[in-house]
Amino acid sequence: MKLIKHMIFVDIHDDKKLLINSLTGTMDEIDAPIYETLSKWQACEEIVTENDLEAELLSNLQSRGYLVNSHEEEVGIKNEILKVLRNQHLQRQKDQRAITFVMTYNCNFRCPYCFEGEAYIKKEIITPEQIDAALKLAGEGVKEICVFGGEPLLPKTRPVLEYLFNKAPDKTYQIFTNGYYLTEFLDLLLTINISQVLITLDGSEETHNSRRVLANGKPTFKKIIDGVEKCLESGINIRIRMNLDKSNYEGGINLREELLERFSGYKDNLSFELTTLIGDSQKERIDILTEIYHSDITYSYEDREKINDFITKKNSLLDHLVYGRKVNPLYSYCYAHVDGMVFDPYGVIYPCLGCVGKEHFSIGKYHPFIELKENSIHNRNIEKISECRDCTYSLLCGGGCPLKLADSDDFFKPVCYSVKTLLHNELPIFYKEREEAMKKVEETVNNAV
Repeated sequence: MKLIKHMIFVDIHDDKKLLINSLTGTMDEIDAPIYETLSKWQACEEIVTENDLEAELLSNLQSRGYLVNSHEEEVGIKNEILKVLRNQHLQRQKDQRAITFVMTYNCNFRCPYCFEGEAYIKKEIITPEQIDAALKLAGEGVKEICVFGGEPLLPKTRPVLEYLFNKAPDKTYQIFTNGYYLTEFLDLLLTINISQVLITLDGSEETHNSRRVLANGKPTFKKIIDGVEKCLESGINIRIRMNLDKSNYEGGINLREELLERFSGYKDNLSFELTTLIGDSQKERIDILTEIYHSDITYSYEDREKINDFITKKNSLLDHLVYGRKVNPLYSYCYAHVDGMVFDPYGVIYPCLGCVGKEHFSIGKYHPFIELKENSIHNRNIEKISECRDCTYSLLCGGGCPLKLADSDDFFKPVCYSVKTLLHNELPIFYKEREEAMKKVEETVNNAV
């Protein structure tokens, strides 16, 4: 028997490490003596134990899937995993269950950090003909429709929203909005089945009004909160997103607690998504994520999904630590590679919300004619990226986020920075926070006894 090559060691703290089986997602905490033994065995084609402790360790490794008879056996195991993932991937692409419409790039806000830049100067609104063309291309399997912008809930977009809702009345809708016109659109929203309305609030009223302002410079906080309250009273699910940096993360966490108390009667309809700004440095992002997680971990696994459903989007390993769910292998980085189809008012299709308006990332056109690109994110997976085929990390990262390839014309390249940063910089922090929280719970129980 020999050790698999798909082992990753992550320094946690002191002399402890996490041993990760990247074929199965299994994670085990080990100490320095075990690490030394494993390092010795990594060079062995056939492991021979020297004492009872080593024999016990070898038995535990075998039960956890860290041992194979040969390299060929390990390759076979990975190929079987890839076969299952490939079939699931192709089936999801075929089914096309969810699509997104960018109703317009125009926006009534002027947020300084907007990732769409000056896209708001584009005044076009998606047309009924374009909606028809998009729905036809997506096919009969569509169950969910996301409405996005710019700002989708503007007075001038109402007629085409009414057209969409009448055209596809049986779909479930997700609405991304800045929330300013929630009250004015409430009657229309109540005519459709909504999974959630996602709204952004950036901390305290003062902080929010300094960042999320109308084009004329006027504040927005109170009007948005009034709209949120009316939606909750009407039974509409609201998710509040907060874009946090070092200047407002404390206010954001405090606002979440205030809103949880204020709207405690609607706790089943209210959830949150706390995240960092894309432009922040790695250190700032990790520091802020640590503070967010430190506040989250006082809640149960179930409640954590309500009070912050963002960490789960980062990686399956963090998802396991934060929410206790199973670690799943990845064939591609995210939904954008599988069934992501975002239709904009200019006849262009994008793979995800993070790249709308940036034609470099478009996957083709849908109106006035259909033209799909071969070299696109939609066709990207770890079997098509040569560097990923034998990589130890590939099943944990799916090739990485291709939005980092903004300066490349080839999307079939790996983006290794994100997964290695997550595993070796962020994962230890979350693991340590979890350990400390578990110790506090144990101390509380012991003191009570």
